[in-house]
Amino acid sequence: MPVHDAAVIDNTARRRPQAPPPSRRRRFGIAVRITLGLSVMALLVLLIGGVSMSSFRLFRAEVAALSTNTLPEVITSAELHGSLQKLVAQLPQLAAAASTPQRRSIYDGLVTELDSMQLLVARMRGLMKEGDPGAGERDGNVRLLEQTRSTLLILAATVADLNAEVTRQIDYGDRQAEAARALSRLAAAIESMPDTGAWAARIGALMARAAGATQLDHLSRLKGEARSAERTLAELARLSGGAPDPTGQMMSTVQEELFSLLVAPGGLFESAIDRLQARNRAQALTGQAQVLVETVERSTRTLYDSIRDQSAERTDALAALIAERTRTVMVLAGTSLLLAVCVYFFFRRFLSTRLVAMNRAVLARLSGSRQSLHRGIAAPAGPPVPVPVDGDDEITDIGASIRYFIEEIDRRQQAVADNERRFRDLVEGSIQGIVIHRDFHVLYANDSFAAMLGMTVAEVVALPSLLSVVAVAERQALIEGYDRLLENGQSTPRRRIRACRSDGAGLWVELTGRRVDWMDGPAIQAVVVDVTREVEAEHALRQSRDAAERALDELKATQASLIQAEKMASLGQLVAGVAHEVNTPIGITITGASQLQALIGELSDRHTANALKKSDFQRFLSDGMEMASLILSNSTRAANLVQSFKLVAVDQSSDERRPFLLRDYIDELLRSLHPTYKARTALAIDVACPADLELDGYPGALSQILTNLIMNALVHALDPEQPGRIAIAARLLGPDMVELSVGDDGNGIAPDVLPKIFDPFFTTRRGAGGSGLGLHIVYNLVTGRLHGTIGVESRPGEGTRFTLRFPRVTAGA
Repeated sequence: MPVHDAAVIDNTARRRPQAPPPSRRRRFGIAVRITLGLSVMALLVLLIGGVSMSSFRLFRAEVAALSTNTLPEVITSAELHGSLQKLVAQLPQLAAAASTPQRRSIYDGLVTELDSMQLLVARMRGLMKEGDPGAGERDGNVRLLEQTRSTLLILAATVADLNAEVTRQIDYGDRQAEAARALSRLAAAIESMPDTGAWAARIGALMARAAGATQLDHLSRLKGEARSAERTLAELARLSGGAPDPTGQMMSTVQEELFSLLVAPGGLFESAIDRLQARNRAQALTGQAQVLVETVERSTRTLYDSIRDQSAERTDALAALIAERTRTVMVLAGTSLLLAVCVYFFFRRFLSTRLVAMNRAVLARLSGSRQSLHRGIAAPAGPPVPVPVDGDDEITDIGASIRYFIEEIDRRQQAVADNERRFRDLVEGSIQGIVIHRDFHVLYANDSFAAMLGMTVAEVVALPSLLSVVAVAERQALIEGYDRLLENGQSTPRRRIRACRSDGAGLWVELTGRRVDWMDGPAIQAVVVDVTREVEAEHALRQSRDAAERALDELKATQASLIQAEKMASLGQLVAGVAHEVNTPIGITITGASQLQALIGELSDRHTANALKKSDFQRFLSDGMEMASLILSNSTRAANLVQSFKLVAVDQSSDERRPFLLRDYIDELLRSLHPTYKARTALAIDVACPADLELDGYPGALSQILTNLIMNALVHALDPEQPGRIAIAARLLGPDMVELSVGDDGNGIAPDVLPKIFDPFFTTRRGAGGSGLGLHIVYNLVTGRLHGTIGVESRPGEGTRFTLRFPRVTAGA
């Protein structure tokens, strides 16, 4: 402010007369009013607290009764159910134990859990005796406990039998392993013998076949292999009888040792057969144990539900008591709220409203403008807001004092406002940032410059240095430019630099500077323009180009991963179908074994009681033979299905090359795929292929091709409820070429779709889960892995036929 203007304002203020200061009067003051209102509120709070404490004592007594009677029963029944879940998890582990320490550890854990469950049952029974003995529901719970206790005793005996069978299975496995090691040592000894011609070759073949036969899971086939090995040893004995000594003597010695290792009692075959029988018995006992566990689970669940219902009844009674006391507290709280509202309006009438009006008037006067401070919106021109001085309390005295001082301030600010208005219209209204500094200490900044930095003007002026908002790399150049401006006084050309906002965000600005005289010395005036958007647009253009290149690389990688995932999809469908199909014969086998065990137990009881009759024994023989036949047929069925699945699944998940018969392989593949289409009773699949057609190639690739073509026909060509036919045919085209065709009589392919079916990601079932990779994978496998060709013929409504031609002996990769 110029000195002359300040002197004029000061003289003018001195010439105006001043009003006398306000005087104080004695009254019923604000402190007394506040004390009276708060005292009434405190009395109501104490009343509510007393009622709440009384209610709390009643609640605590009811909760104590609930916790000493019903809650321990609920906790014990929950612990019983939890122990049962641990038992369910450990039973399959015992049947699958592979070593004696593992078997002993699992069995000890099962015995511990069974003992713990018996203790929990005894504890529950004691809790029920302590409760109300006349309740009918408790009598039912006691019966459930007795049923659970007896079932647990049976389960403990079953677990002991299962442990014995697993023990035998592990012992027989160890014997089998020892025999296999002895067989390996014998094979090494045979290699050091002199050449014996065909006898040595047959001995080696017998030993290799015996080593492979012991890995079989089918009991009848294992016994057949044992008989075959015994016949082979007999034939070899005749061959060695005609050999001259000492070779004949060595051959006889080897045959005797081989006989003791393979078919003699305790040999390799007998150990394998005993191990397999022990495993089958262990599986049957596991099924029986699971049935008993399910019985215990039902009993404990029913017991838990009954106890929970009893707890709910007592909880409802407690809730009713809580509701009654809550209503009482709510009435008192409502009274307190009503009183608080009255006190609020009293304080608002005599205190807060007057203080708010005084504050509004003070702020309006101090800003030097006629404003309405309600929501910060400027009011139209009018008389200044007066400071209220009505009343006869302390607020009246404060208002009178504030009015006295504000009127003097208003008179002095009016002159200052007239001088500053012209400067603000010129500089602060500029859309460009303007800042004046000396040694980078801000002397003045307009609103546009402060907005660029995300600050207020006051925050910009309070900065220790303008260099703090400039990038470190730009500071030295700014200091050099400042020194040049002070020396020569010439304006600097426009310069682009990096700066930062108060929130940490970066921005780009362009600035020019010139030297000016400001107050008591030279200073620098800088005009600043925000060019962040232009710089970001240039950067975004470069990033878009880089992102497009990365997206192309990611698209190629994604396509490769999707093709690999689609290759494994058919194997996943095969696993799901076979798992579901195997469950049926295994379930029937377990049921038959359990029934057979029950028949044996009944017969044993009659024999012990000397009440066994001939008719009872004949009926046992008839029923037992029926159960044994049922177990054998279903076990054979499951074993055959698993064998087929193992053959196809191993081929699909590996790239092994081997010779194989095409007709047998197609039959195995269809047997593995049968669970996926067995619900279609009207579907027929015909195979026309010579039985002696042998290929030397990659069965996994061929399995993937046939699986995709068959599933493609089932999904796209054939309706599930309509009759349909899939024909698979193979034949030789000359000595080295094979033709394989897969056709159906379904819906066919439209002419506009036919040229695109081998394209990747092309599908007509995009919304129904199709990926469009199945036939693309078929095309790649035929042309790549099999080194062949594939063609397709189709007409709408007349079906589709895929024809593959590839070499019978596939060339190496």
